[in-house]
Amino acid sequence: MEWEEWARWYERIKDALNYSIVDDSSAATLLSTLIKGRALDLARLRASIEDKDVIVFGAGPSLLDAVSRICSDPSSRIMVRERFVFMAADGACRALIEHGIRPDIVVTDLDGDHGYLLCSDTLGSIMVVHAHGDNINLLKFMVPRLRNIIGTTQVKPLHNVYNFGGFTDGDRAVFIADAFNARSITLAGMDLCGEIGQYSKPSVNRGVKVVKMRFAQQLLEQLARSNARKFYNLSPSRIEGFINIAYENLVQQIKD
Repeated sequence: MEWEEWARWYERIKDALNYSIVDDSSAATLLSTLIKGRALDLARLRASIEDKDVIVFGAGPSLLDAVSRICSDPSSRIMVRERFVFMAADGACRALIEHGIRPDIVVTDLDGDHGYLLCSDTLGSIMVVHAHGDNINLLKFMVPRLRNIIGTTQVKPLHNVYNFGGFTDGDRAVFIADAFNARSITLAGMDLCGEIGQYSKPSVNRGVKVVKMRFAQQLLEQLARSNARKFYNLSPSRIEGFINIAYENLVQQIKD
């Protein structure tokens, strides 16, 4: 998503949730300083995504079912793992790691389980860390501990902190996959009903969560309308432009 288009979305989000562009900009500047001289080159992210099939794992209530299905059949697990790039939205990395799967990419604003985020980094996952006004202390605490890091922001990008579009960790992961020309994008555990899954941040105001999920859905639907990429959805949520597909059919598609 180009900056000019995202700026219009950001104004709507900022007004709805009372965000401060000053605080968001300060967080981006801090992140830029913390990763100076040690951030991964974007070529690493591009090589992981371009022309590949991507599954984006959200931390919604259906996540565990999706991961369990992938792991239940060893032959299909190997097939899916070889075919797909696994992107985890924040706390979803915990579900993957608990099932013995290393996420290729983790998209996080650092409010997930820090132990599993650090574990993902140690295992070699690309950590796409997002800066906003509410996570400045988390940036100070976590970023120095991460080795495989790329920075993002929801305000105007800096020379080493990028804005690919997207708002929540889940839909931002989809926008990143799109920006780097994934062949297809499949959602798993991306429940946009406002319900809080066990791998999501527990201390969330449900009213705020609903607003955030509404923006995430609108952004995803806008993305699907704007290009001809193949978008699939293993989650029960209905998202316009994403084809709801059963896991078995996704496996069959791989075999074909």
